[in-house]
Amino acid sequence: MPSFTSFLAASLLAVCALAQPAARPEKRHRNNEYCLSNREAQQIATNYGLLISNYSDELANAVLSPDFTDYSESVNTLINSCPQGSAAISLPLLAPTFSNRTQFEIGQGQQPLINFNQLNIWHSCDTVIIRWETTNTANITDVKPVVGLISMETVKAPASNEYEYWVDTVYSEFDAGAWLQNLQDAGICSGSPAKPVPDPSASTSTTTSPTVPIAFTMTPTVSAMPSYD
Repeated sequence: MPSFTSFLAASLLAVCALAQPAARPEKRHRNNEYCLSNREAQQIATNYGLLISNYSDELANAVLSPDFTDYSESVNTLINSCPQGSAAISLPLLAPTFSNRTQFEIGQGQQPLINFNQLNIWHSCDTVIIRWETTNTANITDVKPVVGLISMETVKAPASNEYEYWVDTVYSEFDAGAWLQNLQDAGICSGSPAKPVPDPSASTSTTTSPTVPIAFTMTPTVSAMPSYD
């Protein structure tokens, strides 16, 4: 009989597949010639987290593909509601937060660090999903915890790369409401969202976005990480 964990992992992967945009078929990674092991999946998750907590361009080049793309309505909501850093620009809610590795490097380099605790991990042959929590998105006493999910699609990296796999596409969502409330309570934002940005792909009758910090800053403390033999 399949375990509940196996069923949950399969369900999450199915939901993520349905939630991903139908466009950009070239970014889908079907018919891969590899299948991630537990250790490899955990290394990918750890690398992505460490990239945020100990950022450097060198690490980004080793962990992310040049065509790295990050989708996050949560991040775009924060960017549109409480921009932080000169790279923060208003975005349609469903637009990519970052469309390549260089954009990520510019945006992430301007963000303050937060703690990042991995709570769960699941993976398929080419995709790693983690559930995570952060507890210090603002320097206040009664900070609200923020929990989220990150789905990371991978591709094989060149043989010369430090790591065998690159993270190629990320789909990340979290409790943006709690995060924004923390920033407002800390006096970082006024609570008045910027003017929404229309999505050029949407009809003229559709409104899209509210505004935030351009990069989704996560700081893995690399705790709660399972070990694999």
